[in-house]
Parts: sequence; structure tokens; C-alpha cells
Amino acid sequence: MTTSSRQLTIPDRTSLPIVLDAKQVSVVIESRVILHDVSFWIPKGEFVCLCGPNGAGKSTFLKTVLGLLKPTSGTIEILGKPAHEGRHAVGYVPQRKSFDRDFPARAIDLIVASMRGTWPFRITDQERERARKVLRRVGGEPLLDKPIAGLSGGETQRVFLARALVNDPALLILDEPTAGVDVKGRGEFLDVLAEVSASDELAAILVTHNLAAIARTAERVVYLTDGHLTAWGLPHELLGRRSFEALHDGASARALGSESAFPDED
Repeated sequence: MTTSSRQLTIPDRTSLPIVLDAKQVSVVIESRVILHDVSFWIPKGEFVCLCGPNGAGKSTFLKTVLGLLKPTSGTIEILGKPAHEGRHAVGYVPQRKSFDRDFPARAIDLIVASMRGTWPFRITDQERERARKVLRRVGGEPLLDKPIAGLSGGETQRVFLARALVNDPALLILDEPTAGVDVKGRGEFLDVLAEVSASDELAAILVTHNLAAIARTAERVVYLTDGHLTAWGLPHELLGRRSFEALHDGASARALGSESAFPDED
């Protein structure tokens, strides 16, 4: 383990293949520094929760990984290629609220559209079977022909997860996927997510404020504050930090966490 001048504990490089490699990434938009010198990596099979207060730079970081923003300085590589060239290796699950639920689409339409890269006006038998199989993986096979508008929050997110998985990505990105989902649906979705990630050896980034999501899924946690990477370590280490307790409920954080391996913040 190495330690930077900001007293940040940095994990050693793993012997596993690196799927996502962010090196000194800074993003400046209209003279405002959104991300400052952010560096971390995710190896094959590791599930990372990306946390931090609102405005910390989480969404901006996701946009750079997805190739929607270019870093002002530094690099992001996916499987050794620049992010904009490695987008084919990324599956993305958006927030539920980002989708127009009045749009007249079925689950199968969204999944096949992801396969083709265009909207499917006719679906072949092969495409239908492929969509069925990926929905089965996430426990959503009965949803195949159902309109998205009629699905619950948890069901909708299973469809989005299936859509993200159908092209066998190396990296899965989930942007607060349980926001607006009821407690039962949230728990079921997180269980499915943990199972899929483990069985497929996916590298994954889950943006969340939810302690249950961190406890159920995270193998490592990355914490951003004001565009800086302020913590990167195991969940039980991060959950002991005062800044994290302030962001959430302190008692809950202490119950899930333990003595912090990170220095306390002033």
C-alpha cells in the first residue's frame, strides 16, 4: 500500500487484468474545476461503489468513462483503450427517472435496441431468444413482452440491467439505479446485481448514497469530495469516516463500519 501527500491510502496494483484505469483525471468546465487529479483503477471482477455528496463530481466522472466528456487532463482507459474507443465494452444502467415511462416500448424492444444500436421495428426469433435469456439472468423473464409503462420501479431496473448486459460488457456502470424504487424492489435488485456481478466476473461501478447497496455489493469504495478522490478502500474502512457518517445516518454507518483505516478528516 502507498500513501499520497493527501494521506490517501492507495491499494496496490492487482495481478488481475485492469478493466478501468483512470490516471490523474481533471475536468474543467467553464473555468470551474469539477474533477481534480482523480486516479484509481478497477480490475476484472471487482465491484466498486462510487460515493460522495451532491456536487462531488460523480456524474462528471461517469460521463468521462462513457466518453461523453473528454478529460481536460489525464486519461481514462477501458481495457487499455481511450474511453471513447472502449465504449463497446461498457454496459450502462441509468437512473429510473431518466427514462420517459410514457414511451410506448416493451422490455424486449429496449433490449433488442441495445443489441442493434437502432430501434427494432421487427424482431427476429434469434433476437427474441437472446433477450429472453438475458432477462432470465436477472430474474425478469416474465417481463419480456410487458410495456415499460406498466412495470414497477424494481422491474424497470431489471429490464435496464438486462439491456446493459445483453452485449456482454467488461464494465458495468450503474447510476443510482435504485433511486425511486421501493424498499422491496430495491433489495431484490441489489441481490440480483450482486449475483450477476459475481457470476460474470464483471468490473462494475455503482453510484449510490444507499448504505444497504454498499453493504450488499461493494468490494471496494471510492469516495469523492469537491472533485478530489478522498478515500479508496474496503467498505468497512470507509464506513467509519466522519464525513461518510455526516452524509448518511451516523448510527447506521457506525453499525455497518468498524475502526477506520483512513485518517479522520478535520
